[in-house]
Amino acid sequence: MKEITAYIRRDDVDEVIERLQRAGAPGVSVIEIHPVAMGMKPTRSSRTGLAWSTDTGTSPSSSCTDDQAETLIRVVENSCCTGNPGDGMEFVSEVVDAVRIRDGARGEAALCVSRCTEGVRTAS
Repeated sequence: MKEITAYIRRDDVDEVIERLQRAGAPGVSVIEIHPVAMGMKPTRSSRTGLAWSTDTGTSPSSSCTDDQAETLIRVVENSCCTGNPGDGMEFVSEVVDAVRIRDGARGEAALCVSRCTEGVRTAS
């Protein structure tokens, strides 16, 4: 299994999520970020002299099977690539295990979307 984490422009996140879902991503989490990177035009600085942009970005991530990884990487690339600085970065990590808390499913079975809706308990 793999985890794909991207750092992209905020304006690109809706399209990326939509395309990832259409490509079969088991799920996507998104975190708002404030990037600090080499070569960025600083718009704010701290008393320590560190400069960063006040622009926010987003960091969508998805865990997937090994077979899905290359497809999902390309989806993010194709959605965000303008050929200009600031298009973003993707990082791919090995996932040792996954555990779905609701039912204890492990490994790739924990990522299976169809199982997530079977046997869901409802509040009475």
